[in-house]
Amino acid sequence: MTGSATGGARGSGDEHMNGHVQDELAALVAGELSPLAAKAVHAHLATCDQCRVELAAVTFATGELRAAARLPFADPDELPPLNLPVTEPERVGPAAVVVAATDDGHDPAYQATRQAAFAVAAREGARVVLFDRSPELYLVDPYERARANGGPRSSLLSQRTASRVGRAYLAEQLTEAERLGLDGAAWVARGHGPSALAAACEVLDAERVVLPATLAAPPLIDRVRGHTLAAFRRRVPARILLAKVDGTLVE
Repeated sequence: MTGSATGGARGSGDEHMNGHVQDELAALVAGELSPLAAKAVHAHLATCDQCRVELAAVTFATGELRAAARLPFADPDELPPLNLPVTEPERVGPAAVVVAATDDGHDPAYQATRQAAFAVAAREGARVVLFDRSPELYLVDPYERARANGGPRSSLLSQRTASRVGRAYLAEQLTEAERLGLDGAAWVARGHGPSALAAACEVLDAERVVLPATLAAPPLIDRVRGHTLAAFRRRVPARILLAKVDGTLVE
């Protein structure tokens, strides 16, 4: 079985590199698959010991996350300074836009992703927007209450603004882009995973997205959250490129 369980979601289907259905298990446990897709996944599980073991792990981890979600979280004012002014336009501008996933500067996979995106933007004369995934370290979104109360939405930051609001790592990364002659900005999302990235791409009118190649084999916690390559490809309305640690790009 390859990507037949969820193929209808993209039209052409998502091919699984290993022939298994790990990417669909979190959606199966959450009841988010269509009846036809769920039937296909169950058919695969009936003949695959490896995926049944993975399903047990996802089911357990999902229960742990739901339990954690019921715990009280810190007040948003006690968390890192993400209460930013709304500065997002409906469109960034007439130039092509390349969105690159980034972090707080500690993960080599994201460093390679930034460098690959800078190369693509330089080659195509595009603007590069760094999509900050650092807040996704939280098990659940600690800013949900602020959004529900009409709080700040996602924000587009310049190098100067990123520095002023305490995002020094984003300011440094944008300074690096500037040294390369690139027009850059950073995007701080309210929300996590494929949905947040898809929303940013729609606002920015992005044509390409560069993600780390490690997303093709995410850890269990990300699979439970639905932060898989298949999920990004289903939801993100832009061409996705994967950056390997050596700097090469693959589809």
